[in-house]
Amino acid sequence: MTFPVENIPQGKYFHSTRQVHATSRDRIAAWLVCIAFAITVGVTHAAEVRGLYEAEVLVPDKGEQEQEIALQEALRQVIGKVAGKWDGKNTPVIAEALKHPERYVEQFLYRKEERLGGGPSSQHRRLLQAKFDPSAINELLRSAHLSQWGHTRPSMLIWLAVEDGNEHVLLGDNDRLGLSKVLRQGAAERGIPIMLPLLDLDDLSRIDEADVRNRSRGRIFAASERYTSDTLLIGQLSAHSTTEWEAHWELLSGTGIMLGSWMTRADNRTEALRKGVVRAADLLISRYTIPDAASPADEPASELQLTVSGIDTITDYARTVRYLENLQPQGKVYVTRAAGERISFRLAIPGGKMAFIRMVRQGNTLTEATNSQTAHINDPLAPAAPLAYHLLP
Repeated sequence: MTFPVENIPQGKYFHSTRQVHATSRDRIAAWLVCIAFAITVGVTHAAEVRGLYEAEVLVPDKGEQEQEIALQEALRQVIGKVAGKWDGKNTPVIAEALKHPERYVEQFLYRKEERLGGGPSSQHRRLLQAKFDPSAINELLRSAHLSQWGHTRPSMLIWLAVEDGNEHVLLGDNDRLGLSKVLRQGAAERGIPIMLPLLDLDDLSRIDEADVRNRSRGRIFAASERYTSDTLLIGQLSAHSTTEWEAHWELLSGTGIMLGSWMTRADNRTEALRKGVVRAADLLISRYTIPDAASPADEPASELQLTVSGIDTITDYARTVRYLENLQPQGKVYVTRAAGERISFRLAIPGGKMAFIRMVRQGNTLTEATNSQTAHINDPLAPAAPLAYHLLP
């Protein structure tokens, strides 16, 4: 990853109607020299999703017809993940593409996976893993007038209480029931990053299974602070009868706003969980993606200027640039000006200003700057009507 800086004359770069303090100037210059060493710094809130162009499908055997059907389903999943909001209805372009999934596949392979609960070899299932060509998929979406959702997406922390026989369990990142894998696979179908609590001493001193089962929001939010997630999914799974499992769900924003509540049922707990997390992912997609009619994929990208304050260290700078780059597929971010703890950027976003504002609001990396944070940017060298944001800790 590169961090391009526009070729701005040095004399004008730091000049303003106010004299910039020498130490600030030196500090900014040092950052720009050292930027190449900061590429390993990640985004802390909204998460960068990997594997958007990959999918995994259950197959009965390795027959030619079964392979074709599996590749079609894998392509359908990838289109849904990359486009974000897609109702599955095939446009003529997508329908034609699904007839020939091999045109978009880079590679695929088969693997066997043991079913939850272990058991004899007959309990293994066969999966087809497919990886698709990102350029070909992006071109397909443009042809179908489908938007692309960037790699940075809202993260979801899951608190799940499970009734396992006579035992009540709070599900953690490494659960003995194998259910955390089910949740991850369900979220991966929609390209939504999830987290599960570590359930270490820190967590267990703040929360227990009864708190989640009883929806004790105060304790749930207190225990969630360390994870800095954008949303919380709270669930309770139990056996409704000898042949049916039932799960109740609530999806909350990081500030406590109710985004949705629902119930899922299935004849096994795996499917009840999968349905629940897929429903949560769909709610996030409908909330945070731009409708295709408002921002078609073939719409020219609009150039934006913005200033971000609160950039005090090279780590802050690298985190900001990486975050902005991840908002736009295959995009670049250019530095146009730096002064003190404020840096101005130029970038191009499909869908323009409103699309950019909506994407930023989905996460907790940048916040719209207050008047006190922006009053001092209106000098002769400031870009015309820049967007103003402040970097959150």
